[in-house]
Amino acid sequence: MKIFHLYSDWKWTGPAEPALNLCETLKKRGHDITFACGKADEALMLLPDSESVEKYASERGIVPITKFSLTKHFRFFKAINDIRMLTKFINNETFDIIHVHRNYDHLVGGIAARRAKKSLPIVRTSHDGIALKKGLRNKICLSKLTDKLITVSEQARQAEIKNYNLLEDKVIKIDAAVDCLRFNPVSSNSGSREKLGIRDDDIVVGIIARIQPHRRFNELLRAIKIASQEDPRIRLLVIGRGTKEKQLLTDPTRAMGLEDVVIHPGYRIDDYVDVVSCMDIDVFLIPGSDGSCRAVREVMAMGIPVIAANRGMLPEIVDNNVNGLVVDDTPENLADAILKLTRDENLRKKLAEASLNKAREKFSLEALATQIEKVYEELLNARNQ
Repeated sequence: MKIFHLYSDWKWTGPAEPALNLCETLKKRGHDITFACGKADEALMLLPDSESVEKYASERGIVPITKFSLTKHFRFFKAINDIRMLTKFINNETFDIIHVHRNYDHLVGGIAARRAKKSLPIVRTSHDGIALKKGLRNKICLSKLTDKLITVSEQARQAEIKNYNLLEDKVIKIDAAVDCLRFNPVSSNSGSREKLGIRDDDIVVGIIARIQPHRRFNELLRAIKIASQEDPRIRLLVIGRGTKEKQLLTDPTRAMGLEDVVIHPGYRIDDYVDVVSCMDIDVFLIPGSDGSCRAVREVMAMGIPVIAANRGMLPEIVDNNVNGLVVDDTPENLADAILKLTRDENLRKKLAEASLNKAREKFSLEALATQIEKVYEELLNARNQ
């Protein structure tokens, strides 16, 4: 199949990696993939944390098309120009499917696909675990410019059906995927535990999150304070960075007397998997810019049990007392869950094995691609009947 994927942003954040992972996997499976994304302004690329979708796509052997505006936010005249250019581009190609990933590219790509000489089936993936924001634009896009809507949570699926009066079979839930070859139980920490000052008998509770007020670091630190007083082997590994590190992590750690407990290696890139593999337990309290909670799926693919907050789509990912623990995330509840796992090695191993099994079955890129291919085939068959 020849598939045209649109991604309206230039910045490597949020759903960029899931969208590109899908394109890369479909390409490896023999499909003809065209990928278009926004192009970064040179000035923007000089800002901290500025990494582009274009760069990462090119590194994966997918040369992106960047001649369309495909901005994250709606701009009327840019949208009119994009619709005109996309319609012409689609007419000059022989695509079978158009697959959109964000609100703006859904609108301009959807209109272009409907205006083209050969009307194309339109697939939209909503990468957030929550429903799309109610509004006229989304109502038009979902009712007129969508043949199949894919959500990453059942909670979001039911909300979309209700909010936009959609037919049940128009909306399908497909689990978000991670690279289970990169994230796996045999990933070596390459001496990272030793480099980070972690002793052999320490039990590492980890969190992967940008350090921001809404990520509930205060509750986690209070839980670690309670738990580490009961079990001195506990260490907290914080993987992430943020503009408020001092206010939210450094100062509270010192105030609570946790300097010897909290380990903060910051944001990791090259050795990310190695550092994550230092964890014995992962904690995840609230989704960030990636609404699919990809970090949870990654640690599960590495065979690490998760303590998840009973919040949003997290209970859909982590099955309580099967592959992790789901709790109402008060400091006391979090501390109890941490101690339950630190004190019972057999339980940790049982949950870890179940985490790995679920990740391989539900969260692999191959599992995702297989389901997406089925969606494409059904739409094309319906068009040909």
